[in-house]
Amino acid sequence: MVGGNRFAQIGAYHSNLFDWLVASYLMIAIISNLSSYFEWPDLPIQGIGFAILDIFVLFGILYTSGGVSVGLGVLLVIPVLIPYICAPSQVSIVLAALTGIGLISLEIWLSTKTPHSSHVNSLTQSGVLALFILLASWLGDRWIRKADAMAELAKRRGIDLANLSQLNQSILDRLESGLVVVETSGAIRHMNATAWHLLGNPGNWRSKPLKVFAPELDTHYQHWISTISPRTASFDIRHQQATELRVRFTQLGTQTKKNTLINLEDTSEQREKVQGVKLASLGQLTASIAHEIRNPLGAISHAAQLMSESQNLDKADMRLLQIIQTNAKRMNLTIESVLNLSRKKNPKRERLPLKGWLNSFLRDFMLQHNLKEKQVSLFIEPADIMIEFDPAHLHQVMWNLCRNAVKYAHDNPSKLQLDLQGGMPSHSRDVFLNVIDNGRGIAEESRQRLFEPFFTTSTQGTGLGLFMARELCLSNGASLDYIALPTGGSCFRMVFSRAPH
Repeated sequence: MVGGNRFAQIGAYHSNLFDWLVASYLMIAIISNLSSYFEWPDLPIQGIGFAILDIFVLFGILYTSGGVSVGLGVLLVIPVLIPYICAPSQVSIVLAALTGIGLISLEIWLSTKTPHSSHVNSLTQSGVLALFILLASWLGDRWIRKADAMAELAKRRGIDLANLSQLNQSILDRLESGLVVVETSGAIRHMNATAWHLLGNPGNWRSKPLKVFAPELDTHYQHWISTISPRTASFDIRHQQATELRVRFTQLGTQTKKNTLINLEDTSEQREKVQGVKLASLGQLTASIAHEIRNPLGAISHAAQLMSESQNLDKADMRLLQIIQTNAKRMNLTIESVLNLSRKKNPKRERLPLKGWLNSFLRDFMLQHNLKEKQVSLFIEPADIMIEFDPAHLHQVMWNLCRNAVKYAHDNPSKLQLDLQGGMPSHSRDVFLNVIDNGRGIAEESRQRLFEPFFTTSTQGTGLGLFMARELCLSNGASLDYIALPTGGSCFRMVFSRAPH
């Protein structure tokens, strides 16, 4: 209040100059907005320049209003602190000092022009205001310095975290086991190189649902989420009905915002190790068989042959000798089969064009079994698929499967229809080959024991054919399984590892 109960009016001391200042400041505000929009000149220069203009305009308003008693002097704190924000330096302190000197000088000059007792109070007020501006500038300087130090520390920590994240990413990408991080919605968040290879090199997988690339894996994931989570669990799956994988689900994060880490391991390497141990044991077994069984068996066969040359045997004796010789030959065939299997424990894998190799094989097989061309079909897509397999082993496996179809599918081989179908499932790294016949199929109770040694449903077989075929596949890094067909018939599926380019 000024002069008792009257309020001080802004611009009352020099109204013409006040109007000119207001109009000029309006133009300055428009120009400053345009300059800020186009960023010319540089923002730090704009900040300091417009802060100085604000100080001059505020001093003009204080002058036209009769001094600091109007109550607008405290607004000078704002332009004094602006340079700290735009370009932290000593400019703000200099401005604060000059502003304080300017306030005191303005009041002294006004008191000399219009001597009045109120100017003594205004001079005191301007001194307190100048001290406040200096104090605010000093505190602002300390605060800005601390903020800069914290910003620099945060920047260094951010760089460290980025480097650590890059290091972790590099380590994850070089792990031999596959890692997939899945969000609660089922979308893939991260996948390392090993998992990408195990899942068949899926393209554009980021943020896509897991079921698009791995439906079998997604089925087990949904089961784990609904019934087992957050406990860790492992499952064995066959990805795209081809690649055999061991998967382990582990929860990441909290219950409210959780992701799942899926660990993928190719079981083929473990399978090959087990196969090596199995074949080594089988080798020891066959050595014992050759010594303990084969020599006495040979003596029995030789004695039966000598007895059959006798002229004093009746028909009953000849029938008994025939039974002895038949079963001796069958036992010898069993021993030979086991010996052949044990000798195949070091496969010599080669790159083979699957379709070309099968064409050559089928020509020989059809010729030896008197099959017509319309009874056998071959479809491989794409036609240039390459596999890695020992050619002799592959011939033995295919011969066994196709011969079983000829012998057991139909009583009349002329009714046989043999189809060989192969290809690469989408989002899989492996190659499959189906050997399908239109026969009577295999009874459900026999399927579980189909690949067991010495198991057979025929009185003429040794029960080692399918067992040997699967063992040869395993020793070459492949697999062999029986697939039940709803339309009847039998389907044996071989899954190979695709040969590298």
